[in-house]
Amino acid sequence: MSTKTTKRSSPFEIAREALGHVGKFQTPPTPSVYEVWYRYVEGVDDIIANLSHAVEDVNAVSVDMLEQLHKQYCVHIEDTNTDLSDNLASEMTSLQSILESQMDAGKQFGSELDEACNSLQDAPATPENVAECAQRLLSSNNTMQDQIRQLQTQLQASQSKVQALQEELNESRTAVMTDPLTNLGNRRHFDVNVRQSLMLARTENQHSYLLLVDLDHFKSINDTFGHDCGDKVIMYVASQLTHLCPNAPISRLGGDEFAIILRTDDYSEATDVAAEIRQYFASTPLKLSGSNEDLGKIEVSIGGSRLRNNDDHETWFVRADKLLYEAKNAGRNSVMLEHAR
Repeated sequence: MSTKTTKRSSPFEIAREALGHVGKFQTPPTPSVYEVWYRYVEGVDDIIANLSHAVEDVNAVSVDMLEQLHKQYCVHIEDTNTDLSDNLASEMTSLQSILESQMDAGKQFGSELDEACNSLQDAPATPENVAECAQRLLSSNNTMQDQIRQLQTQLQASQSKVQALQEELNESRTAVMTDPLTNLGNRRHFDVNVRQSLMLARTENQHSYLLLVDLDHFKSINDTFGHDCGDKVIMYVASQLTHLCPNAPISRLGGDEFAIILRTDDYSEATDVAAEIRQYFASTPLKLSGSNEDLGKIEVSIGGSRLRNNDDHETWFVRADKLLYEAKNAGRNSVMLEHAR
């Protein structure tokens, strides 16, 4: 379930409290660290979700954690993507220019060929005229071949650069939508897939189920075994969700909450998937690596809502979140899904 702090309107109040966190957690007041704390106090949901458990323990917040959050949620990746896109557009323009030059070279050779043929028609076809015409054609052909070789070299170099820029742009876009701990999608990844689901519902009448999966009593794992163990549990849950739902977009919304979008509007099918997830974790005991200490079973609560025709991003999520609360209030380790309406 999403955790939020009270959002403050005064930048001075935000800055003062952010500096208080810098001191409390003994993190160096570097620009990136300070910005994470500022955004946390300001109320940025992604950062709150990732820090909400850690801030309960002074020793659980590390500089590495804050730097990762800064890279993921504070660095303006759009600027990087804009630069890459601009470079790609520039290189594509260069590529077009090379192709146009090659076409011009072909047109020039064609004109010279026409001119040579016309000269033979206008003058007697003596051996001297034929030899002169042949020499002109040979010279034009050699010039054109040199131009083509140069243009092909430029074309290959430009094509390689375009491919490299495209790959870099794709990697950049993938990185900004990936949760660094689990390698699942992050909140941005979730937003993109929600938008895609809304579009599919409008254009192809293909509806989906949104499942919100939240670990039960996760705080007790951190308190009892430490946050390193908690991170390992989060990674384990992420890997098993990927195994259980291999064809569904899965995102980590922060902390111990995950979102799964099932490309189905069948209540029975969605219920079966949710029940399988709950049952799998409830029946699989875990042990702490190294000490072999028993961690017990990881129980989860799941709330799910079916995408409706009049839904938007918020209404779809809010209903699933409400059902997740109902699953928690029902005693946890349970599933609550809505029927189609």
